[in-house]
Amino acid sequence: MRIRGEIFKKRPYPKLLYNNINCISFLEVEHGIQVEGDHIKIIPILSEESYVSPLVGEKVEIEGELKWRRIITSSGKLSFSPIPVFMLQDIKKVSSFAQSNDKYGFNA
Repeated sequence: MRIRGEIFKKRPYPKLLYNNINCISFLEVEHGIQVEGDHIKIIPILSEESYVSPLVGEKVEIEGELKWRRIITSSGKLSFSPIPVFMLQDIKKVSSFAQSNDKYGFNA
């Protein structure tokens, strides 16, 4: 799956569940996506801090597989139910892209 969006929030992530993950970023998807009948606009990305965009507000394209996982919330508790997330080991490619005037958001 390839998704474009903007990193709008980023925070440290405790290493309680995954050893190689220390950051959670939130991607606001341009047009939202349908996942098992639900329209989703925000997707968490669990990764190393330097792997995904270091800048909040940067537009990125992520290619990889969404997994359903329970995550640790900002209050330090495990989420009640699994949510779709990009996990470091399932991300194939992350790239920045500039906003274009193209109707579909693809650069020429």
